Amino acid sequence: MVTTISRVRSGSLDDPFAAHLAPPEGETAEERALRIAAAQDAEKTSRQIDEVLAQSEKLLNKKKRDVKILLLGQSESGKTSVYDFTPQYFDSERAAWRMVVLLNLIGSLRVIVDTIRTELAAPEFSLVSDIHRQCCNELAPVLREEDVLNALISPSKQLSGGEVYVRPGGEWKTILATSEVAQNTASVVVSMRDEIDTLWADAAVRELLEKKDVSLRDGGGYFMDDVMRVTAPDYVPTDSDILRARIKTMGVEEHLFEKESALGTRGVKDFWIYDVPGSRGSRAVWSVLQAIVFLTPLSFYEVLEEDNRVNRLEDSVVLWKEICANALLENCQIILFFNKMDILKAKLRSGLIIKEYVPSFAERENSYAGATGYFKEKFRAYHKRTSPKPRSFFYYETTAVDTRSTAKIIGAVHEEIFRKHLHQSILI
Repeated sequence: MVTTISRVRSGSLDDPFAAHLAPPEGETAEERALRIAAAQDAEKTSRQIDEVLAQSEKLLNKKKRDVKILLLGQSESGKTSVYDFTPQYFDSERAAWRMVVLLNLIGSLRVIVDTIRTELAAPEFSLVSDIHRQCCNELAPVLREEDVLNALISPSKQLSGGEVYVRPGGEWKTILATSEVAQNTASVVVSMRDEIDTLWADAAVRELLEKKDVSLRDGGGYFMDDVMRVTAPDYVPTDSDILRARIKTMGVEEHLFEKESALGTRGVKDFWIYDVPGSRGSRAVWSVLQAIVFLTPLSFYEVLEEDNRVNRLEDSVVLWKEICANALLENCQIILFFNKMDILKAKLRSGLIIKEYVPSFAERENSYAGATGYFKEKFRAYHKRTSPKPRSFFYYETTAVDTRSTAKIIGAVHEEIFRKHLHQSILI
């Protein structure tokens, strides 16, 4: 016998939502209005969450289609200069970069003061005097601010030698731009700008630095020539200042650049640049992308900061050969940038003899053209010999702060990658 069970839907316990959707017993008009408003707020929040998730998914899908470029090079190879071809890239960060410039300035000042004090401690010293000793003592408050800023952006000293590194992302920039501690540091430096400028202008100090072969102009020392400008109370860093400013990073930085494309064209127009720290211990994070931009200054006359037994250019060559030979990167375009060529020109004008550092240079012409031609062919030969399969060799010469030439070069690089991307997608 079949038994039929009738269900009463109105107010039935068989409806699992009935009890939850029914208004509370004895609810007043005011309570009802509040309940409905709360429900509407919850629905609005839910929609916002759904929109955020949808945008995240959209960005992820877009990112898969965009061109991705890996930026490689030793620390201080000038990687930051690649970013400036995009207008407004630094505009929102100038307050933070002002503090980086001041940190660089203090670092250079410390080198000068330490050199003076070492000379004064020698049994016989002639280039500097007790007047310089007094000047160094007066500048002690400025030097102390270096540790204050370092502790602010990097609470623990990282890596060997106690060197300070900042982590990827914008947190350290926000701290430098908004922190009261950072603003106090700026005030201390500004208050002693005359003393700093006087020390740098001192002929005896300049002679001592030259005698001890202490060079500041290759890095943060550039700002010593502009003490009064960069320590002005209303100072705002220029693009060139930001490109010259130095701060070490630990980890991979990711930057999205939006490039205008012609109306009606297809394919990618935006691309990502991944900046991998140049220190030798960071190379395990390389990944396979569409292209690699490899930057190296022709600093055959210098050694690595992290290992003073290794020549800078020799290390660049080792890194270049590793990249070219890597089978996982065989489909990547590799673009070589000889960067900071203005520094090489200045070194040659000052009497630098290339074969004293690179014996294989032999009797070639000791000139800019001779140097670039020789080293270009060396890199080209390794590229051809070690690449798993044939690929084009792209080579450019750039100046560390020549934003116009960098813009043109990066534009050309992007277009070449774009064409290859479309070709592989069978779009052209």
